[in-house]
Amino acid sequence: MRLVTAEEMRLADRLAMEDFGIPGMVLMENAGQAVVQEAEKMLGGFEGKKAAIFCGGGNNGGDGLVVARHLYNRGCDVRLYFLDDPDVFRGEALANYQILNNMGVTSFQLTEGSRLNVARMALWSSDIAIDAIFGTGLRDDVRDITLSVINMINESDTPVISCDIPSGLSSTTGLPLGGAVKADVTVTFGYCKIGLVLPAAKPYVGRLVVADISLPRQVENSLNSRRELIDGAFVQRWLPERDPDSYKGDFGHVGVVAGSPAMPGAAILAARGALKAGAGRVTAALPSACRTSFTAQLPESMLLNTADNELGGIDAADIDKIVSFPADSWIMGPGMGREQKTLEFIRELIPRINVPAVLDADALFAVCGYLRLLKKAQAPLVITPHPGEMAKLLGVSVADVQSNRVSVAEGFARQTNVVVVLKGAGTVVATPEGRVFINSSGNPGMATGGTGDVLAGMIATLLAQGMVPAVAAACAVWLHGAAGDIAVTKNGVAGLLAGDIVEAVPTALKSIGR
Repeated sequence: MRLVTAEEMRLADRLAMEDFGIPGMVLMENAGQAVVQEAEKMLGGFEGKKAAIFCGGGNNGGDGLVVARHLYNRGCDVRLYFLDDPDVFRGEALANYQILNNMGVTSFQLTEGSRLNVARMALWSSDIAIDAIFGTGLRDDVRDITLSVINMINESDTPVISCDIPSGLSSTTGLPLGGAVKADVTVTFGYCKIGLVLPAAKPYVGRLVVADISLPRQVENSLNSRRELIDGAFVQRWLPERDPDSYKGDFGHVGVVAGSPAMPGAAILAARGALKAGAGRVTAALPSACRTSFTAQLPESMLLNTADNELGGIDAADIDKIVSFPADSWIMGPGMGREQKTLEFIRELIPRINVPAVLDADALFAVCGYLRLLKKAQAPLVITPHPGEMAKLLGVSVADVQSNRVSVAEGFARQTNVVVVLKGAGTVVATPEGRVFINSSGNPGMATGGTGDVLAGMIATLLAQGMVPAVAAACAVWLHGAAGDIAVTKNGVAGLLAGDIVEAVPTALKSIGR
């Protein structure tokens, strides 16, 4: 599903009107009708029902006026409230306001005090509330009467439908600007706005409906929007089916450089993630202390014979052996530790790897302060930081990262020429070319140790199978989250383990017919 910014949506409306001759009244009518359809689903009919409709002074208010007209015509008792003087209406919104006036629909302009209290009582006795106060263009914090009305809507038990976006919500970050309506349903028009699918928006958006308002299909191509939601349909589109006459060599050979005496499990989880995602072969370069447990857990995998240094990690003298090994992709970093020799080993290895690689965990720690190494890579790199690791790479706070995850991932991908997988709720995948993918799968139970190791292995498998790095990362992220969603139904949120998730990966693949 295409994701757009507010600016791109304004361009889409303009192209529809100017290049294709679609009147703005038609677009507004279609938008309002889409909200009416959802209201009917909610109420089952309008005869004898009561609706409180709150309108701002812009086009979003105009959408609310269309809703008011249709509900009134279908027997609903409409209570219409304006947060601005109706004199501010222009264009299509003004035309719809005049139509309602000619129909005799009563409206009120809200102010603090008695009128607000009357509206509060009307809202509590209504069967539905329509939020048409602000659209996607809001930039400043809401305050005064607008904030009072938003709080009033949120305090009521009346079901709420928001037109295009919950009023007060940023269409870019999904964060409330001072306050935002908590809708039961949000009907967004034309294309989905990026802020609506970000984790911060979840408490406000409710059920999300993307309504067709008859924008010509050529408009979407003209936007050149480079942001997409990762869902099952996306993965199904990109992930190929297996030919009946295929063999293990067709599905990639993943190399794993991971583990340490203190963290042998990380290598196991990464390798298991690769195998469960469909790798034909997996070979691991491990410290000797990890090998017995690794082979016991994964008899399907192979080992690359490397020597240990005096601290028990892989000896740097074996870098040539690793680089020359015929893997189709590499995973580097899970559980390797942060001893100085290990960090130096990773820094020396990164520029010499000549096939696509996933850098995770301690490999990311190793490049902190050495970001130039990422640009020296001979093949594509995918990095998989969680917010804390991303903050350390950038030298900022975790709060800085979390406040605008999309922008942070986009900027780092451009700066370092790598594909960034910024993990967390609504994982963001960003490419050096400016493409962005936002994940729709996963749950809070996945916030537990080892899940990132599994994901790194899954990404490496799709890289080894020849997928474009950005698409490989996006597909693996969704499958990983889908596996978590499958596992949580059996194990619950609090007790979910990385091992539970990796065992559910084949079921996630099966769910999309792969």
